[in-house]
Amino acid sequence: MFTFNLIKFSKEYGKFIKIGLPILGSQLVMYGMTTVDYIMAGYYSSDDLAGVGLAAAIYSPIYFLTAGAMFAIAPIIAQHFGAKEFEQIKIKTRKFLWTGLFVGFIFYLVLSNAGIVFHFLDTEEKIRSISLGYLSIVAFAAIPITLFQVFRGYSEGITQTRIVFVLGLLGFLINIPLNYYFIFELDLGGVGCAYATAIVSWLGLIAFWLLTLFLKQYKTIRIYGNFIWPDFKSSFELLKLGIPISFGIFVELSMFSGAALVISFFGANSLAAHTIAINLVGLLFMLPLSLGLASAIRVGNLIGEKNYSQANYASNFSLRFSLIVAITNFILIISMGSLLISIYTSDPNVSVIALTLLAYAAIFQVPDAIGYSAIGSLRGHKDTFGPMINFIISYWFIAIPIGVYLSFSDSTFLPTEAEGMWTGMIIGIVVSAILNTLRLKNRKKDLKRFFKSGTNQI
Repeated sequence: MFTFNLIKFSKEYGKFIKIGLPILGSQLVMYGMTTVDYIMAGYYSSDDLAGVGLAAAIYSPIYFLTAGAMFAIAPIIAQHFGAKEFEQIKIKTRKFLWTGLFVGFIFYLVLSNAGIVFHFLDTEEKIRSISLGYLSIVAFAAIPITLFQVFRGYSEGITQTRIVFVLGLLGFLINIPLNYYFIFELDLGGVGCAYATAIVSWLGLIAFWLLTLFLKQYKTIRIYGNFIWPDFKSSFELLKLGIPISFGIFVELSMFSGAALVISFFGANSLAAHTIAINLVGLLFMLPLSLGLASAIRVGNLIGEKNYSQANYASNFSLRFSLIVAITNFILIISMGSLLISIYTSDPNVSVIALTLLAYAAIFQVPDAIGYSAIGSLRGHKDTFGPMINFIISYWFIAIPIGVYLSFSDSTFLPTEAEGMWTGMIIGIVVSAILNTLRLKNRKKDLKRFFKSGTNQI
């Protein structure tokens, strides 16, 4: 039960803001890079916007299926940090870098051969060519992106989230002129976005390495020292938690990517509109997502401290804060949809479809935000397998089948084409939110047993 206490609430709010605000900034600037790619590609041509959007629909699931395993580093490090096990942080982070290098190589190989997907798609030749060109270039960013995530997990786990934000902001600012140069000056169109992404990724990795080497914030828990060989045990710990995270996100993104692939059958205008709507929704979702990521760190720190009562309070706080944010996003989408779409395109045919899809997007703001808050808290518990199963049930067995059925339906009463696909996604998101919230409720009951045993520290 959530009882209101102003002092306790204010304290928790302060903790979440300290951890979560830089995470929000990091997510916004990194997502902003993708947004800038879409906008600049869209100004080049609608075909380039559609091509980059289709490439992103293929790239994103691959990224999360591989590099996404590194997302487990933050909650692992957070629990060690809460328990003041600094030596474990040093050793494990160095070993995680080896794991990251291996995973990054796998990421590169899969991206380099991602073009095989187009053999199964009936996509316009020009759009296909742009997408293939994008994927072939962005593959060279695979290893630096993965290693950057290792440094990010280490940094966020010890609550140094501001540094991650600063690096992301610099990458965002550098990406804009690089995009302009490659897209317009070299006349590469949407493919130019991939060149800019690859360069920024390598620069970001080098900068993060130098900061962890010399910055005073990392002095207490300096990860560098004697050479350490790869370690199967540490890799297994990371991948045991990380693979369910990465696969769970892959399942979710495969729903959105599957939606893009299905919608591509209905023409370039529908695909471009879907790309705009997904990008706008993703941008607005950065706030509840950041709260979820902050919850994983906060709850992980508190469990490491054995402060179980406060860990449960933090989980409850995150859920309710996310609800407020979701309602705000709903209002923004409904009231400013047309204005936001105009940033991406001046094509009236694309704008009409995109506005309709945004109306659907407004519907799932609340369940999506609450669901991700629950998932964040579950990660703080080192519970990642359950949410993965919930994603599989919700998205693969409910959302996609319903969406595909509606998309190609001839019904005059049910939503069809792009609207049908989005209806299926809404249903899947609602089911996922319910399942993950119920799982978190059970986890909090487990912690309450520790309260009664007298191990709680407040």
